[in-house]
Amino acid sequence: MIEIDITKCADPEFKGSWRFHKNQVYLGYPQGDISPEGLPTSFAFMVEVFPDFIQVQPHPKLEFWLLNGKRATKPRKVKHSDILQIGDVEFKIVESKFEEILSKKQVLDKKLKALVASEAPIINVIQLLNPKTK
Repeated sequence: MIEIDITKCADPEFKGSWRFHKNQVYLGYPQGDISPEGLPTSFAFMVEVFPDFIQVQPHPKLEFWLLNGKRATKPRKVKHSDILQIGDVEFKIVESKFEEILSKKQVLDKKLKALVASEAPIINVIQLLNPKTK
């Protein structure tokens, strides 16, 4: 989970807090989760949460970005209080928490175990369907 607070931006609709329930968030174009005006076009900036730290990674073609007012060009580890700026957009990471991402199979297996444990009547239907899907 990542919560980003955009403090400075040309488009007022993007100002404020943005919460994402995943470990990677892309800012910018073309694959961005959020793309406020003022970011350099065709460059994405990634924020990633790891169990022990937060890392930001600029697009390889991005010349530079600012970390607490100082010029940066490479990926960096950041803290919650750090202020990041890319183009005309300034933001900080307010909150972050690493969450293990489960595959679809893992999610389905977990739900099936819960159904079996609860002895729900739907289990009979699932057992009838199971041989037909193999």
